[in-house]
Amino acid sequence: MKEVKIPEERVGVLIGEGGETKEKFEDLTDCSLVVEDNVARIEGDALAEMNAQKVVKAIGRGFSPDKAFRLVERDVALYIVDISEFASTSNSRDRLKGRVIGRDGEARRHIEKMCEIDIAVYGKTIGMVGKAENIEVAQEAVTMLLNGSSHSTAYNYLEKNQGKIVK
Repeated sequence: MKEVKIPEERVGVLIGEGGETKEKFEDLTDCSLVVEDNVARIEGDALAEMNAQKVVKAIGRGFSPDKAFRLVERDVALYIVDISEFASTSNSRDRLKGRVIGRDGEARRHIEKMCEIDIAVYGKTIGMVGKAENIEVAQEAVTMLLNGSSHSTAYNYLEKNQGKIVK
């Protein structure tokens, strides 16, 4: 059995309206899910539990259930960047999140499209779901933005590394 803590405000998303998401979760992962307070208990065989744990973590880190369910697919991974490693205050943390999101979500959408991944910015983290090779490229672009590089520098990096993107 695996236990995963998730933020209280994400518990409803994990369960879904009328238990709809929980039901789909159990079907896709072949694991049972019990949520008490903000702790999700997952039970199934070892490999299924590992995949299910990633799905719960992704939902807890701000992904929609549909995007998180991609984690049950072969070769799809979850990567989480802790913004605290780049920011000294909560004010600078908000500024850094804004750099990754961009005006009207433009930067995030651009990285998602170029790397064929999904990005969620939630709390102190930036989460990425997609093929590991694609996440590697996206993670470098996100790190560039978090370290203060211009958006055009990060976008140029994405352009130059399109050959590494797995379709």
